[in-house]
Amino acid sequence: MRRKLERAWRTRRARAGTIAAATTAVALLAAPLAMAGPNGFGSESGGHGSGGDGDWVTAWSASPQGSSTLGKFGAETVSGTNQAELLKQITPPITAFNDETVRQVMYLHQGGDAVRIRLSNQFGNQDVTFPTVTVGKRAGDSGADVEGAPVPVTFDGSDSVTIPEGGDVLSDPIPLETEALDHVVVSMFVPAGQGPATVHGNSMQTFFTTPGDKTAQTDDANFTENGIVPNRFTSSLTTAVYYATGIQVEGEEGDKTIVAFGDSITDGFLSDGNTDGRYPDALARRVQENPDTANLSITNQAISGGRVLSQGFGPSALDRFDKEVLEQPNIGGVIFLQGINDIGGAIFQDGLGTATADQLIPAYKELAARAHAKGVPFYIGTLTPAGNLLRPTPYGQYSLPQAVAERNKVNEWLRGEGSRYFDGVIDYDAAIRDPLVPDWIALQFDALDNLHPNQAGYEKMAESIPQEFLDQMANG
Repeated sequence: MRRKLERAWRTRRARAGTIAAATTAVALLAAPLAMAGPNGFGSESGGHGSGGDGDWVTAWSASPQGSSTLGKFGAETVSGTNQAELLKQITPPITAFNDETVRQVMYLHQGGDAVRIRLSNQFGNQDVTFPTVTVGKRAGDSGADVEGAPVPVTFDGSDSVTIPEGGDVLSDPIPLETEALDHVVVSMFVPAGQGPATVHGNSMQTFFTTPGDKTAQTDDANFTENGIVPNRFTSSLTTAVYYATGIQVEGEEGDKTIVAFGDSITDGFLSDGNTDGRYPDALARRVQENPDTANLSITNQAISGGRVLSQGFGPSALDRFDKEVLEQPNIGGVIFLQGINDIGGAIFQDGLGTATADQLIPAYKELAARAHAKGVPFYIGTLTPAGNLLRPTPYGQYSLPQAVAERNKVNEWLRGEGSRYFDGVIDYDAAIRDPLVPDWIALQFDALDNLHPNQAGYEKMAESIPQEFLDQMANG
C-alpha cells in the first residue's frame, strides 16, 4: 500500500517538475561517467545523469576495508589494509569460512520491486566461489528468519558464482518487493578453502552461521548468532559484514542514491547493536517521513578508522571515493564527514603520523571537484569534538591541544572561506558540542570515549542536516 501511495505522489511531483527536470537532464547528460574498471559498478551504473541506471538505487552498502585478520568472533573493526604488524601477531586466526552458510541482515533505506546483490572479493588472496546465495525479507523484528521462502540469487543466470581475486560481482535482478526501512536476509554458502574473507569490520549487526548449505532454510534454527550486543562497546568490536558490499533496489522514477561517506562516526561506532542506530540510518528514517524527500536512498560508505589522505583501516578517501560514490546508480549527492583520524592519528595503524588542516583542506577541495565534474552535489560536515583532556579519547592523539587546534582550523575554514567549494556545510560540530566547553562533546551525546556520539548523538546529527540540502538533492 505504501509503495502505491508513493507512486501516486511521485507521479504528481514529476509532472509538476517536468520542464525543470528536462533542462537539468540535458546538462547532466553532457558529462556521463566513464565506464568503470574491474570493480563492476560501471557495467550496470553509467553514472550521474547517464541514463544507464534505470530506476536502480543503492539501498544498503558496506565499504570493504581489508581481509579478515581477527577471527569471526574478534575485533574485526581493526582488521584492514593497514593494520599494525604487532596487532596481527597477537590476534586470532583469520576468518576463512569452512563449508558454512553465512546469513546476514541488512537494513534497506529504499524499497523497490527487485533487488541486486553485490559481493566482493576485493581483499581476498584467491578466487572465491559461492555455489548458492539467497535473499528474502526478514520475518519479525529480530533474528534472521525469512518471510516466505528465500529467493535464489543468480549471476548471469547461474546459481553459482566465482569472483576473481581482487574483484566483485553484481547479481542479476531478483524479483523481491521491498519497502524502505525493511530488513532483508542474505545467505551465502561458503565452501572450505576459500581463503580470508573480505570484511567490513563494524556492522553493529549480528550475523549467523551454520554448517552446510542452509541457504534455502526459512528460519534461523540451528544457526549460531555471532556478535555480542548487551552494550554498544561489545557490539562495536564483535560484529562485521563478510563479502556483501551492496544491495540495489529497482525503485521509482526519480529515486536517487545519496552517499554518506566517512569514518567511524558515519559507520555508527558505539551506537547500540541490532538497532540501526547510525546517523545515516536515522537520516534514512527522516527522509522517508517526508514525501518530498522519500525518493532519497541514504547509503553508508564509511570505514571505522579510515582516513582522507592515507590508508587507515582500509583505503583512503582519496583512493575509494570514485568507486564508492561516483559509480553508484542514480547518484544524487554525497554527504562527507572525514578527517578526524588524520588529525588524531588512530592507533593500531602502521607508519602513519598525524595530518594538519593545511594538508586536509586541499584534499577536501579535490574530492569536491571530482564530484562536481560528474554533476554530483558535495556536502561536507564539520569535524566533531574530541578535546576533553580530563577524559582523553583512548584511540590516539585526538584530545591533545595541537590536534584540537587543527580540528578547529578545519572547521573555521569550512564555515568561512572554504564554504564556497561545496554545495553546503553541515555543522555537526555545533550540533553535538558542549555549549560551555565547545571542544567537548556534550555529555548527553557522548558515547563516553570523548570521540564518538552515542545513539542520541547520532540522531542529533541526522536532525542537524538542513532541510534545504535534502530538498536540493531530492529535486536535483
